[in-house]
Amino acid sequence: MCQLEGTQLLDRLRSRMGEKFADVWVLLSDTDRFVSRAKLMHRYERQLREWRAALQQSRGDLDRTASIRDEIIVFRRARRAEGWELRLGSLDIQVKGFRGDDATAVGFNRMVLMVGDEGEVRYIVGTANHIQLDEDLNMQLRNTPSAGSLEPHYLWYRRTEGVIELAGADSQTKESQERLKKYVEEHKSDLVRALYKLH
Repeated sequence: MCQLEGTQLLDRLRSRMGEKFADVWVLLSDTDRFVSRAKLMHRYERQLREWRAALQQSRGDLDRTASIRDEIIVFRRARRAEGWELRLGSLDIQVKGFRGDDATAVGFNRMVLMVGDEGEVRYIVGTANHIQLDEDLNMQLRNTPSAGSLEPHYLWYRRTEGVIELAGADSQTKESQERLKKYVEEHKSDLVRALYKLH
């Protein structure tokens, strides 16, 4: 009986070790994606590589695995304190071409997105046409004015598997779409923070 209980305890401990090890890998993978999407890889690639190597070597060592996990958490807190949105590790934003009114058939919804140079983001979504949505958003802005000037973008959006996809509507010019692409590259963290709750 004692031997059986001992074996069960050992199995439980091994299972817990496996779970902890897997949890740290998930955290590290999420951190890796965040660093890549935030365009910080040039600063932190070496650190990420060191954590990966240390985790591979520490398999079965709960203390070392916990220590690596703590280091990653400290790293993430430091980036958050710098103003970065860590959910960038689980959500990406991509600008992809243009769509027409048939976009709803493949899961897109209408959006008017307004963005400012300092990372300010305002948006509205709905079933009304883009002109009406623009008027509704401008009414909101009259009640809570923006700190600076905002550029409007008339878009279709959908969220699938960790990506918010933004496509230009018929009323979005090519020049405006190019500016949006550049804005997304430079302010992806701000956009993820603002759009995270979109479904």
